[in-house]
Amino acid sequence: MKLKGFALTFLLCIVLFSFLFFLWTRGRPKIQVTPEKAPLDVPVQITISNLAAHEQVTIEAYLKVKDDLILSSHAAFEADKNGRVNVTSQAPNSGSYHGIDPMGLFWSMTPTDKTITTMPLNKEEVVLNVFSKNKLLTQKKIYRLHVSPDVEKKEIREQGIVGTLFYPKNMKSGPGIIVVTGSSGGIPITISQLLASHGYTVLALAYFQTEGLPDKLENIPLEYFQNALLWFKKQPQVDRTRIALWGISYGGELVLLLGSMFPEKMSAIVAYVPSSYVYGGIPEFNKPAWTYKNQPISFMPSPTTEEILNAVKEGQVPFHKGTVEDPHEPALLYLYGLQKFSESIEKSTIPVENIHCPILIFSGEDDKMWPSTLYGNRIMERLDQKRSTIERKHIHFPSAGHYFEIPYAPSICQPYYHPVVKFWCAMGGTAKGNARASSQSWQEALSFLKENLL
Repeated sequence: MKLKGFALTFLLCIVLFSFLFFLWTRGRPKIQVTPEKAPLDVPVQITISNLAAHEQVTIEAYLKVKDDLILSSHAAFEADKNGRVNVTSQAPNSGSYHGIDPMGLFWSMTPTDKTITTMPLNKEEVVLNVFSKNKLLTQKKIYRLHVSPDVEKKEIREQGIVGTLFYPKNMKSGPGIIVVTGSSGGIPITISQLLASHGYTVLALAYFQTEGLPDKLENIPLEYFQNALLWFKKQPQVDRTRIALWGISYGGELVLLLGSMFPEKMSAIVAYVPSSYVYGGIPEFNKPAWTYKNQPISFMPSPTTEEILNAVKEGQVPFHKGTVEDPHEPALLYLYGLQKFSESIEKSTIPVENIHCPILIFSGEDDKMWPSTLYGNRIMERLDQKRSTIERKHIHFPSAGHYFEIPYAPSICQPYYHPVVKFWCAMGGTAKGNARASSQSWQEALSFLKENLL
């Protein structure tokens, strides 16, 4: 009997403890994120519940990149009469972004160190904190996944090719994409991982600023890319009849040039903020960037330092120091160059009328690196003038600058220290404008690739 009574008492204690725990947890503020683990390009829904009616709270998001560098954002909200905040349907009263935007806390993140040159995306864990009157109410960790767990990775250092291959597990003879970066060089990992997560085999191809390759974007033989295309088409994961090229900035110029010179080699081209002209190298602007059969590809000349200083004195272009406080606006110099060297325009124009496949072009109307919307318009005009029949589309975004390739990533609109030319450049655009361009262009690009490769 004593044992039975003890068991009953123990059971009642458990029930009472469970009831008290239920009341305690029910009363604590809660963060709900759907989904808690999501690919980088998938939006999430964030709600805060169990707040006091009309309570004022601040939501902070931060991403710890390394010990001395954190990206963070914040937004202040007022809870409704039920003590609930819904970030998806509410605009913050103040904070790092304005207006209703479910992903505002993500793209509006800024670094603690204002002089970083890029927005690093090497960490997936984002921490959400909720504060009321400077008191931490609750915290939650979520994950923004850069690549699907089903994607395999292989470093490529063969037949002179340098890059990284990403492909879905067990992929056989599927659509493929070759991705090239712009004038900063290196291997374009993040965007290639995202594309592979959507069912493509992707070669993130380097062509300079990587071990085993030139340090400068000068005299790069187009045969290198021919060789990479040939190698890529022989991979068992790739259907050689379904290949796209993807490039940004100088890489956008490059993929259009490749499409015009080797039109039978690809099925689609996506070019972010490309040029309509071939330009010279980096950092020596009056050396050829590209060669073919040991001959330089004709390019638009760039004004020399002396010519720029004279143009500044004459009020034709503004003076900038090239510092983080006063960054250069290279787009103005490109526009000046088009006027000064107008006789070189025709021979330096990319002959896009030779391209046989569909092309999709994105540009930012506030691009301060080079006038990409002007270039995009001239590409469309030339295709019309030459009576090209290919499918083509140019989407230009107001309030967007030079970089908006990764959807929902921290928006880059602060000055950028170019690692090759060694000075600070203005990128252009607003954080919100770049964020909107990144999400919209990404969906357009996915639809375009699906239509032409799948």
